[in-house]
Amino acid sequence: MLRHQSNYKILDLIGQGQFGKVFAAVELNSGALVALKELKTKQLSTSSFLRELTFLVTLDHFNLVTCKALEHRQNQRYIVMDYCEGGTLRTLLNNSIPLTLNQSLKLVIDILSGLKFAHEQGIIHRDLKPENILLKTSDRFYTAHIADFGIAKLKQEADSQNILGNTGSPAYMAPEQFYGEYSHNCDLYGVGIILYELVTGNRPFSGMPKELLAAHLSQAVTISSDIPLLLRLAISKSLEKLPTRRYQTAAEMLESLELVQAILEVDPNPQTPIRVRSSFADLVPAAQSTLDAPVSHLAIAWDQVYLVSGDRLVIQRHQNPNLSEEILTDQEITLNQPIQSLQFSSTGCLITTASSLYYLSQDNDLCPFATESNQLIATIDPQGFWLGVAHSSENSGKFRVEIYKLPGCQLQRSLISDRVCQSAIALDSRYGLGIYQTQAQNTTFELFNRRGNLLTNFTVQIRLDSIIYHPLFPYRLLATEVDNPNMVILITLKKFHLKRISLEIAPVVMQPCPQGYLISDRQGKIIILDEYGEYIGRFQVPLPKDFKVTAIAASTSELLVASASLSRSQLQRFSAQQLLIADSYI
Repeated sequence: MLRHQSNYKILDLIGQGQFGKVFAAVELNSGALVALKELKTKQLSTSSFLRELTFLVTLDHFNLVTCKALEHRQNQRYIVMDYCEGGTLRTLLNNSIPLTLNQSLKLVIDILSGLKFAHEQGIIHRDLKPENILLKTSDRFYTAHIADFGIAKLKQEADSQNILGNTGSPAYMAPEQFYGEYSHNCDLYGVGIILYELVTGNRPFSGMPKELLAAHLSQAVTISSDIPLLLRLAISKSLEKLPTRRYQTAAEMLESLELVQAILEVDPNPQTPIRVRSSFADLVPAAQSTLDAPVSHLAIAWDQVYLVSGDRLVIQRHQNPNLSEEILTDQEITLNQPIQSLQFSSTGCLITTASSLYYLSQDNDLCPFATESNQLIATIDPQGFWLGVAHSSENSGKFRVEIYKLPGCQLQRSLISDRVCQSAIALDSRYGLGIYQTQAQNTTFELFNRRGNLLTNFTVQIRLDSIIYHPLFPYRLLATEVDNPNMVILITLKKFHLKRISLEIAPVVMQPCPQGYLISDRQGKIIILDEYGEYIGRFQVPLPKDFKVTAIAASTSELLVASASLSRSQLQRFSAQQLLIADSYI
């Protein structure tokens, strides 16, 4: 572990390789997230370590994971590197939703761009594989960044001294690498294997190292005729057995794939194989009722149903657990403005309007806050210990941030912030998250404690919206992507990892549920994702003609769906057993 005088605080282990561990860490002065690569002192001498650092500093390119600083202690050495929140290409390949051809080509073009620069510096990687390709989020997809260049060059030097022997991963090694021969187009062969795997979902060869050796040396590569001809030719050329018949430079292969990408973008191949999911299963409501106004928010808590319609909150209770029985209105609360959100904790509910806050206890006692503001952001700790409020401060262009202790709502801390918060999420009894749009395409997360002190920040090149937090899955968020209507982003905060999830619907309503997350479009198609973003259910709610879904909520026993047309609205109730419909492919 780093000593106290270090500039960095380690947060979590994010990876481990042959030469050491990789940690997520915070730069203490700025709060920025970085990756700390710990190198095993027994494996590398001081001179070797310094040579690796020299190589990393030389490789300054967008598509290469670059070195930011050096941490050197008596018994340990660390390289401070860019943090890639998208994880590895291997993680992306393991996702259940396949990539499109253009997405696959974009990633390989990124890899070749970085490889071209490295080769121009006289450096051969020799261990290109999905595990060594790291991803950062961009406004539409991911960008690819090659990692471990310094180690690769260091291995080459060690080979000449017969210390490490042959290097590389057998599944991605060029035939000549098995005999200790290396050149720049060994890397291009590895890129060809990655391209094949991205496009087809599998590697061209599999088996044990001896079987892989035989396959790389003599087995022909089979490429499906469903893949566009130009792309098949590019893959075949990159995977030629003889080095002289392959692409000779990264620039040559890059130019070839850019041509393929340009053609595919103009004329996408309709015969490209795409895994299609089975149709949405129909649900039959156990009960339904007509409402006097459209419902904008729904929630189920403490055996009660909460419905929001305009400035009115209706609290209903079940007459008995049978879904076929009526639910009775227990209480109605009318406020002076339309209700914008309901946030529940273990002790009560935070109600937000455009300029006021109210705290509703489990006993339905309402406590108003003396807050009047044109910009009001509020969040409540799921465990019910505190809540945070941010609002504009007296036309100064600054935000006042206030922390209140619950359940008594006593003010604990008040401070001024220069930043305008888009939204805030209380994660637990100690920490909260502020969310900001820092630039046109960027979203920044700032982790703070309940005293209002900033701890760290993360920035992603995506415009996020509709960010929800599930108390059952700590430090995970689900968000929609503003510029991609059929995509949601699963965000893991502790190791700060982003996972893009392609949907067959355009989500307009998202809510936590006992199984994970409910996601609905306006037409009543609903998808359930688990905590890891995997499909576990998909179904269609029957809606009357011209009705659109306005709100959803679920408990362990039932699903509620509110919908409305221009003149009518309704509430449908379904058994939770119907939600456990297995997902499948055809």
